[in-house]
Amino acid sequence: MDLRSIYVANGIGIFLLLFLMYTSRTKIQARTLEGRIYNFMVWGVMIGCFMEAFSYWLDGRLFPGSRVLNYIANTYLFSVNVILPFCVVMYVDLGLYGDPGRIWKHYKPQIIIGIIMILLTLANLFVPLCYYISEQNVYERRLLGNFYYAVILYFCVTGIILTRRYEKDNGARAFFSINMFLVPILIGTALQFIFYGLSLAWLSAAMGLVGLFMMQQNELAYVDSLVDTYNRQYLNHIFAAWTARGKTFSGVMLDIDRFKGINDNFGHSEGDKALKTIADTLKSARLDHEWVFRFAGDEFVVLKMGDAATLSAYMDEVDRRLEKVNREKHDYPLRISYGISTFKGGSLDDFMKEMDNNMYSMKAKHHKVA
Repeated sequence: MDLRSIYVANGIGIFLLLFLMYTSRTKIQARTLEGRIYNFMVWGVMIGCFMEAFSYWLDGRLFPGSRVLNYIANTYLFSVNVILPFCVVMYVDLGLYGDPGRIWKHYKPQIIIGIIMILLTLANLFVPLCYYISEQNVYERRLLGNFYYAVILYFCVTGIILTRRYEKDNGARAFFSINMFLVPILIGTALQFIFYGLSLAWLSAAMGLVGLFMMQQNELAYVDSLVDTYNRQYLNHIFAAWTARGKTFSGVMLDIDRFKGINDNFGHSEGDKALKTIADTLKSARLDHEWVFRFAGDEFVVLKMGDAATLSAYMDEVDRRLEKVNREKHDYPLRISYGISTFKGGSLDDFMKEMDNNMYSMKAKHHKVA
């Protein structure tokens, strides 16, 4: 094997990730579960690049503790080969659905398989099931070690199926291309499996993470920075995607009653807090794949596949949550007016106008009551 090519490949992987960490240190949202998973993958791959190069350097070298170090390096590599692909699945699911509760509910087989493979890795320290390190400190791959490549493929295919199913139900996300992320990983891992001694898997994983970061930056163009919902630009994309696929969907347009009074009496910073409270309420009240957008000013739009009845239950939940917010908040009440409409074809302008008219009908009633 050519050690120099192994060092160069993994060195490039480390350099790419260090450069990524430096340039993105203020952009990766580590406060979210999604961001923490991404950071974990970056560190895991970077350490993996080092451990792989280190394990190749150790191979056949004898000095006190060299065989122990070789086992440590390979135990890390085999373990992370299982953990990181599952992290990819979690990251993709969170990026698409934003619901951590889905992980255990929908991925029990993947979790069980991952645990089994980790236990096999630990058992290998006592019985050479996956690989063996001889007394001369030479690494030998065993038959069971090939199953790790199958598990990597299984997790990657899970991610691809997940996105395809999501696209079928909801249309493609403009800023999320699973191929940009997974294809380098699949190609590099396949080549390393076929040609023993070739070191491309960890470099390809680093390239995949760089591609993923680029997609994250694209996402920023579609997210409202104040309230952390999708913005009007992405709303237009969803409209185009769903209408092109002939989907029937419903929408609700809403705004905050007497929002100008909140700004005038309590200041614009308090108005921003009110917007964030409404956005958080709309997101936390989601029952089944509701999409929340900030349309303009204090106006929001929520879209969902299906007829108007599917959104009525959602808005009932929003009202219940706002009542709870108002019981806890005493400076001013937060009230909303909204209008629901169903798009079954025709003009999007008419669809938006119907939501808007229904919203102002409710607002007129609220003003009369007040």
